[in-house]
Amino acid sequence: MLPARRSIAIAAAVLLLIGGGYVLLGPGRGAREDLNDQKHIVAAQLATLRQQLELQRSQLEVAQRQLEVAEQTRDIARDTRDVARQSRDIAARVDGRTAELVTLSRELLALVRQIEALARETERHVESIDRKTGSAPVPR
Repeated sequence: MLPARRSIAIAAAVLLLIGGGYVLLGPGRGAREDLNDQKHIVAAQLATLRQQLELQRSQLEVAQRQLEVAEQTRDIARDTRDVARQSRDIAARVDGRTAELVTLSRELLALVRQIEALARETERHVESIDRKTGSAPVPR
């Protein structure tokens, strides 16, 4: 082979290798850039997910505190209801006893009136006896 042909053949081979390398490595570089871009996108998504997770943890803590307050409020309401029932029951007993006392007081008043009437009648009877017998009136 002639040196000129040989040089051309070597030049053509070098050009083919460079072209082939470019064809092979060019898309590979683009793919690496795409992978690198995707890596950054995934990292950004992961950071966003971590922030959302932290926010949800905070929301969970707030919800748990709200639940605790709601449970305490429920317990206080139950205690208040129980006290109100006890107060109602005591008031009913007091009302019943008061009604009994009123009835008893009326009966006592009626008895006092009967005793008073009996005392007046006894006085009149004594005065009548005194008038008939001439005894001295009893000082008051």
